[in-house]
Amino acid sequence: MSTERACVACRSAKAKCDHTRPTCGRCAQRGLICSGLPVEANFTFRDENEVAKRNSQRARREQPRYGNIPTSGVTSTLSGIYGPSPHQPSQRAAGDVTVPPQQDYWWLSRRALAVVPGPLKRDVETRAVERFFLNWILHPSNQGISPGYMSELPMLYHGAQQYSVLWLAVRAMAFADMRNERAENVPFQVKARQHYGAALTAMRAAIDGQKDLGDDGMLTAMLLIDHFELMYLARNDPLSAHSEAIRHVLQTRGEGQLYTPTRFSLWRLTHYRLQAWQTLSRERPDAQQIEWLHKLNMERPDLRICAHVLHMNILSASSKTLTQPSNDDPAERLTKLNQAKQLASEMQDLITSVENWASEMAQVWKVKEDDPRNIAQPQDVDESPQFPIPHFPYPRLITYDDIWLAYIWNFYAASQIALRESLINVIEYTAVMRSGDEPDDHGATIIQEQREWIDVLSTAILKSFPQLLGFVYRYEGNGRARLAQQGRMAGRLFALFAMWVVEKSKYTSPRDRRTASEVISWINSRHELG
Repeated sequence: MSTERACVACRSAKAKCDHTRPTCGRCAQRGLICSGLPVEANFTFRDENEVAKRNSQRARREQPRYGNIPTSGVTSTLSGIYGPSPHQPSQRAAGDVTVPPQQDYWWLSRRALAVVPGPLKRDVETRAVERFFLNWILHPSNQGISPGYMSELPMLYHGAQQYSVLWLAVRAMAFADMRNERAENVPFQVKARQHYGAALTAMRAAIDGQKDLGDDGMLTAMLLIDHFELMYLARNDPLSAHSEAIRHVLQTRGEGQLYTPTRFSLWRLTHYRLQAWQTLSRERPDAQQIEWLHKLNMERPDLRICAHVLHMNILSASSKTLTQPSNDDPAERLTKLNQAKQLASEMQDLITSVENWASEMAQVWKVKEDDPRNIAQPQDVDESPQFPIPHFPYPRLITYDDIWLAYIWNFYAASQIALRESLINVIEYTAVMRSGDEPDDHGATIIQEQREWIDVLSTAILKSFPQLLGFVYRYEGNGRARLAQQGRMAGRLFALFAMWVVEKSKYTSPRDRRTASEVISWINSRHELG
């Protein structure tokens, strides 16, 4: 038998193949993976040999620059649409097949003349959904450091029923991403609002009927609706109207969500959102959140951050409650004074622990300083030049290997800012309760240290905003620089929480507050639906 037509394994071994499908006898005997004999219809050349291969290569080398546009195919296609051109000769000589079609259709560009392959002729709504997945999904890193963001969403979407909450929410986001397009003469920004409204209606109906509340699709849809309001409706209130619904769904799902990879991944990103709301409002975490974290592996850096932030939020909420104005009797004042001293001590212990751990992780997560000249305005069709990059007032920028790492690090830094502000409030409250005067020298020193740290943390957050917004060149293995497209919209959502913390802080510098406001304004203006 000839080895010219054989499975891959037999051809590699230059052995005879019995052409059996799906596995040939030789591969079956040796336990090899066998591709089987290719179906005859799939052969490009029935009698391919070295002479034919050389002739084909020679013909391709000799082909002119415009040879990749098939003249006869384009001409026949255009003729079928418009009829024969008055300037088109009835028949070309055999040697004229490489004459560029611009001679016949000189007013059209090469791009307009190119024939679009069938697989690319998808409807614009399908392309919008695919673009949404590109803009919003981050895949887990091969090293396991970054867990990714919404990487399970395509699977959930393709399994969702038409007009379900998730189906509507995904399409609302997709149409908003491509709001300048239209389908059936309806602008996508109109379709985005229509699908958003339908998703809200479907979600309310599901909540009222207590139907499928623990479903992965329902929780994902709630997050997407919240994302839609933040990014496309320019909602400036960081405390979502859906936070209670999301909290309720998390509790309904119970501990079982920690024991499967997909459900845990969804729990993780939802819990970060819940913690962000709690940090901004100085709200105490639920008892169930504490129970969840007791079951998690604190050797994982992202889960250690989750636990630290939980502890920070507990102490910040205690500070908010304790420092509320009140008319207490002397005994009550003494009790509160002792509580304030104890709370300040706990805050300082946690801050010391956080500082030590963060200094170690900065090396592990490869926090790098970079040249601001690597900041660039994206030139692709998604970015409009009418929204120039926000001003970057710092001598160096900070970059990470992955924008999810930038997000979680900024999430951690913003939570520390909230904790340090709460510590300052407790120390000032202690001074008032003790003597109604200014803090003593020890208290003043602590306050000054915290204000300096707040400045360091807020500046570090703002130095990373170019990467989160997608404005930083990344160098690939071949040395070529490019602006990342994958997850660009997710990065802009990630930027908002930390920017809100910096903007609302009493102790960040005017420069940092102004820059944070400019970044928030840029995101709102760039993506708000008209």
